[in-house]
Amino acid sequence: MKIRGVIIIFLIVFVLIFFNYCKKSGVAKDNISLTVNLSTPYYSDIMTDIIYNWKIKKIPFNFDPDYKVFVHFWWNSKKVMLFQDDHNIPWNIENWKKGAKLTYTHKDIYIPDFLDDFDLDLSGKEKITITAGLYKPNVKDSKLILFRKEVEFEPRPAEYPEITFADGWYPEENFGRGIFNSWRWTAKDASIIADNVGQDLKLYIIGGVDKGVYPDQKIIIKLNDKQIDEFIPETGKFRKKYFLKKSELGDNDEFTITISTDKTFIPSKMKHNDDNRELGLQIFLVNLMPAK
Repeated sequence: MKIRGVIIIFLIVFVLIFFNYCKKSGVAKDNISLTVNLSTPYYSDIMTDIIYNWKIKKIPFNFDPDYKVFVHFWWNSKKVMLFQDDHNIPWNIENWKKGAKLTYTHKDIYIPDFLDDFDLDLSGKEKITITAGLYKPNVKDSKLILFRKEVEFEPRPAEYPEITFADGWYPEENFGRGIFNSWRWTAKDASIIADNVGQDLKLYIIGGVDKGVYPDQKIIIKLNDKQIDEFIPETGKFRKKYFLKKSELGDNDEFTITISTDKTFIPSKMKHNDDNRELGLQIFLVNLMPAK
């Protein structure tokens, strides 16, 4: 009889928890809306802004700051997550009320170069499913999906300049699709040759330095022969964005970007490992896009 009573109590508790979760999930979906949009077309290997729009029709549940926002981009054919933009809940207890609206933008999010010309179907596109909503870290069954949309991504078109890693680069080291999972080391000077597509461009550079080796390591960026920046990164990683005018690119079919540093090191001599290369900077991303 005792065992039977324990089983009955367990079943009652389980049903109550499950019912409460289903009720909260349903109420949330009905009473709070979320949309996720990109500022660019659905191309791979580009930088984009992600725009979030929220609206509370009715208060779905008491405000809880422990909730986080999940934003996942699922690669349908491979059944893997391509990238994500999870972040803290943007609401607070003061604006968590009926009729409240909230819009914000996460800028310069990289969409990986995941399209393989030899692995595309005849349409030349790949389907990605975007899902977004709320969840509590380390709390089982807390995920509330508020947005789901299937879109088609395609390769970036010809007006997006192709780049070639020319002199001063070591081979790519790749450990995944995340922006910090692959990189190239430079020598003291490293050059990139890019197609001149005859329009204003945006140049993105994401890189890193070893502050434990050189706290004051300097970086110099040049467009053709003109210096456009010189800086010492405040932290071990840096992000830079430049607007390049059409007139600055020159009249040739190609132009050159040079990334230099004033200091290099050899890891084996620093007793880091047995790497005998002379290294300058760790570059995770160089990307060129139309400025429009």
